[in-house]
Amino acid sequence: MRVKFSATDIDELYAQWSQQPGVLLQEDSSETLLKLPPRMGHGWLQRVQLRPGLEVALRDIEFPEPFVAEVSESLDWNFVEFTSSLSGHAKAVTKGTQDEYYITPKQSRVSFFKDYSGWTECQSRQPMLNVEINVTVPVLNALISGHPTQLSPALSDVLEGTSTRTFSHSQTMDRVVLQAAEQILNCPYQGLTRRLYLESRAIELIALQLSIGHFDPTNAPVYRPLKANDVDCIYHARDVLLKDIENPPSLGALAQQVKLNDYKLKQGFRQVFGTTVFGYLYHYRMERAKYLLETSHLTVTEVAQAVGYESATSFSAAFKKRFGGPPKNYKGLSKSAVSHNRRLQ
Repeated sequence: MRVKFSATDIDELYAQWSQQPGVLLQEDSSETLLKLPPRMGHGWLQRVQLRPGLEVALRDIEFPEPFVAEVSESLDWNFVEFTSSLSGHAKAVTKGTQDEYYITPKQSRVSFFKDYSGWTECQSRQPMLNVEINVTVPVLNALISGHPTQLSPALSDVLEGTSTRTFSHSQTMDRVVLQAAEQILNCPYQGLTRRLYLESRAIELIALQLSIGHFDPTNAPVYRPLKANDVDCIYHARDVLLKDIENPPSLGALAQQVKLNDYKLKQGFRQVFGTTVFGYLYHYRMERAKYLLETSHLTVTEVAQAVGYESATSFSAAFKKRFGGPPKNYKGLSKSAVSHNRRLQ
């Protein structure tokens, strides 16, 4: 499915989203919540204006088929974006540049687009859960005043007004960034307390992503650009890998099946998805297991078998490593549903 927007600013973009057939719009003076119709997918997008020049955008969406959102006009954006992606995969392309990047789970990203037009393609059956802090250049300048040495040259030039060049740098999200993002997503408050809480967490998340070790493009691995056909092969490898998570193919067998050599498969998979082949499989298994525990009547042993673990003990150890607690803590508890209902109240 493809949706095309001709918006020239962020307010108009949300207005055009709300006009899609079946979209449910809830709005007050500082928050906009869009709930997707079943024909498009399921989930919601929420925008919270915290103060002039500072807002947070939350997304919890999933599409039954590949979904492309295109901004055809030049969108006057002028925000620095601090994105924390907790789950889901997407590819984004900015028109007028050679920039093409992939949004992957457990990834934090700092971006700047002065005038944006382009498109984003979300993969099917991949829950997209992310937190995006948008801050204008003047507000960010006020926040980081006195601490310019922690910024990259690209961001420093933007803040000093000597450049409006597009950039987007990503790094693997560590635990403190993940916790800050999850606190924003699961804010337990309402009214004024909610706004102040979100503002403090948003500023904390900006600080964490700008801190040394979080925003240093020189630390990022350098890859040769993948050919379009190779990218298609990597996505095919992902689909093959997830087709039978109980009995996944070996790395060699997977490479042979998608017609890539082992090296190109390993490097390409890390480049596209930000992790190794079996790191991706582990993450998918754990997310699937968590969903089954929360929403089904299966026992822990049955869930372990459903995601490819012969031993419930090994499964429990892997699950605890991923989520910090044993599987039994998640039995029958649909946290996403609870969180979603709370936001609709």
